[in-house]
Amino acid sequence: METRTYKIGIIGSGDMGCQLGRLWSKAGYEVMFSSRNPESLQSLIDDLKDAQVGAVEDTIDFADIIILAINYGTLEQVIQKLDGKQKIIIDLTNPVYWTANKTLAKVNLNGKSAGEELQSRLPRATVIKAFSSHYAASLQEGHSDYPIAVFYTTDDTANTKLVEALITSIGFAPIYYGELNRSLDIELYGKYSNKIMSKEEAIATLVQ
Repeated sequence: METRTYKIGIIGSGDMGCQLGRLWSKAGYEVMFSSRNPESLQSLIDDLKDAQVGAVEDTIDFADIIILAINYGTLEQVIQKLDGKQKIIIDLTNPVYWTANKTLAKVNLNGKSAGEELQSRLPRATVIKAFSSHYAASLQEGHSDYPIAVFYTTDDTANTKLVEALITSIGFAPIYYGELNRSLDIELYGKYSNKIMSKEEAIATLVQ
């Protein structure tokens, strides 16, 4: 199946999810953005051809591929809605929260990554960890003049061609980093956190 026949649902209306959704829409994919207040996202899609907005439940039903770009504190609610569904999920989440002192702290997952934890909670889904170590400004349109490396991990290598086609279609350079048990390196505070590199630069770090 040609990748652009897959429908993409964006769960999370922050900078990361919105920017990636716009890039995929402009690359020719059907995209639905979700929010608890879908009407608040209407201006986001005014200049997009095949994009729409809807509630989270509508977006899950619509999409073949879910882009999970939410605050970790709201993850449990979304897991309940995704439970039992055979979806491909590209997971951008990072297990962090804001403390009373307004600083970021890590959620204790007993040594596991957010990607591993999500896969264990949603065994019928295919979880791909990607983009978690990027910041929103690196996802701006026009970045393809300098194709930024995107490491990704998954336990389901049958879908690597699909994942790489998705990432390549919006101007990034995908690099398979291994199974989900290596995801800590590509999440916030990991080895590659906020490091923007070309594919060549990224590959060079793998052989050091």
